[in-house]
Amino acid sequence: MSTYTYAATDLISGAILEDRLPLNVQSFGMQLNGSGTLTAKLNLNELYAVNKPAVAALECRRAVLWVMQDGYPVWAGIVWDWPDISRGDGDLPISAQTMDSLWSHRLITDTLNYSQVDLFQAFIDLCQYGTSKQSSYISSVSPAATRAAGYLQYVASNGGVARLGMPSGTAATAGVTWTASYIYSDLTQVSSAWSDMCASGQLEYAFVPGLDSTGDLAIFLRLAYLKMGRPVSGSGYTLTYPGNVLDYGYQRTGSQSSNVVWATAPPNGAQLQWQSVWPHGADRADLTAGYPLMESTVSWQGSWVTSQSQINAYADGQVQLRTQAMTAPIVRVGGSATPRLRDIVLGDSTTLIATSPLHPPAANGAPGLQLPVRVVGWTCYPPGPQQSEYIQMQTSGVVTG
Repeated sequence: MSTYTYAATDLISGAILEDRLPLNVQSFGMQLNGSGTLTAKLNLNELYAVNKPAVAALECRRAVLWVMQDGYPVWAGIVWDWPDISRGDGDLPISAQTMDSLWSHRLITDTLNYSQVDLFQAFIDLCQYGTSKQSSYISSVSPAATRAAGYLQYVASNGGVARLGMPSGTAATAGVTWTASYIYSDLTQVSSAWSDMCASGQLEYAFVPGLDSTGDLAIFLRLAYLKMGRPVSGSGYTLTYPGNVLDYGYQRTGSQSSNVVWATAPPNGAQLQWQSVWPHGADRADLTAGYPLMESTVSWQGSWVTSQSQINAYADGQVQLRTQAMTAPIVRVGGSATPRLRDIVLGDSTTLIATSPLHPPAANGAPGLQLPVRVVGWTCYPPGPQQSEYIQMQTSGVVTG
């Protein structure tokens, strides 16, 4: 069983507010492209003087809450809410979200023009713009009202994020371009612009806790084009039931699946309209097996498609995610088993091996299920008075190529 400890730092200054909080954490989790949450309760003492340091350290909007598993940071996020409704339970409920949630509270108040800018560079620029309102892509048409000296002074003092590490070198370059404009009058959330990049630009990101070069707590922005994480051969772990897997669910959503995906790319400043060409985007094995034709379309927007092979490859990748009833197992790993949280990289590809009444062994004794899966999210349930420790992994199909 792992040991979990909890600390809090100031969002803007990075100062340590409390290095050992008496929290009872129900769960915490992370997902690719954000939206991770934590729910917990602060155990309160009868004497307020005893509670005061911890209560102050968990101040909404200012506190960054850190989760350490056996001394290593595995989760970090901002305390946004106290969903408190009673004093009768003797505790204070706490709700926090991963660091990406901050940029849903930062608006694009200038006109930003990204014309064939490297995808990662555009993402990083938006991240920095959200904390400083400074960017080399601000258009001259941005109104003076959004650049008022008093406003920018508060942005400089209140907009920063401490302990945040940005990609550099090759990690800051995608090798593909992004083209988009954000008009000041639309007041677009920075997080909404990121969502466009993920949906149309095939970008994946995560704010990952860790330790910097001096051993201090830090949060690192990780970016990937097409797919984050390691291949099956490099992830270093498999998921086996029975074994390190306590339980698994075999979710299939045939109503949302497609075995033929047509990919398109609108002109978006280019000269040509692109569309994938058969047999790209088709699962011919599924069709040959007699499954009914199910078609859908996906659109690549934002960046420019410059070759037929580019849109064909996009269709091939999308059909892998959508075909064969969109199988997405839910996997529970026991607290004392591997992988531990620090062993998991969001986006990892691995293999789920299972033998069960649903997947009985083959005649030669081989496991009934041997399925490549990709870890796109996880939720950890730490040990507590009424719960045993386990990690629940959310998976998807593995994108190849």
